[in-house]
Amino acid sequence: LDGGYKAWRRHVIEQLDGLPKKFSFIVIAGPTGSAKTHVLQAIGGLGEQILDLESLASHKGSVLGALPDARQPSQKMFETLLLQTLAGFNPTRPVYVEAESRKVGNLHVPEALMARIRLGDCCFINASLPARVGFLLRDYDYFTRNTEYLSQRLAALHGLQSNETLAGWQAQVTAGEWPQLVEELLTLHYDPLYRRSQATHFAGQPDSPRFACDDLNPDGIKQLASAIVQERSAHTA
Repeated sequence: LDGGYKAWRRHVIEQLDGLPKKFSFIVIAGPTGSAKTHVLQAIGGLGEQILDLESLASHKGSVLGALPDARQPSQKMFETLLLQTLAGFNPTRPVYVEAESRKVGNLHVPEALMARIRLGDCCFINASLPARVGFLLRDYDYFTRNTEYLSQRLAALHGLQSNETLAGWQAQVTAGEWPQLVEELLTLHYDPLYRRSQATHFAGQPDSPRFACDDLNPDGIKQLASAIVQERSAHTA
């Protein structure tokens, strides 16, 4: 490589500053437990272009999102993976992406990419609380097999929740009261955070279409993905 690794890094940084501006993004939004990543992947299965930030970052994007059997890539590797993915997209077609914060675990989404995503049109998943609880119990089932790891992750919420609340959640872990724990994590922690952030982070979200859902099992996720793609296709026709 002419110029060596330093030249490659300059190329990556320059491309990630300019390349995102060529794309229009459709943002899959919704509160924690709405199966956004799974819906995004199902949309990819329908032949649409997707940017799966969580898969590239090896992280589920929340304080409990660290994967027990996978380390995150370095920031530089993450940026290289982003560039490789973006370079394969057709700029005349939309790119579906999940609503994310600026950080996915320990990794930072490049500013130009984040700014472009936040200008995208949004599709909001309005899943019922029971559906979200059921989905999370399946998607995070490794926590029920490794309660020590879960207790360590819950400790990271110190300062964000009262000691009394955290003690109650740790007691639920010990007792194996999984549905109650997940529901309280959603209603007391994740949902309030989401409500505070949703109005400011994505310009296209206030008027976005809503997709009600009571089933986040695999078939329900596929139906949801199809409904989103059909709506967006009709919107742009």
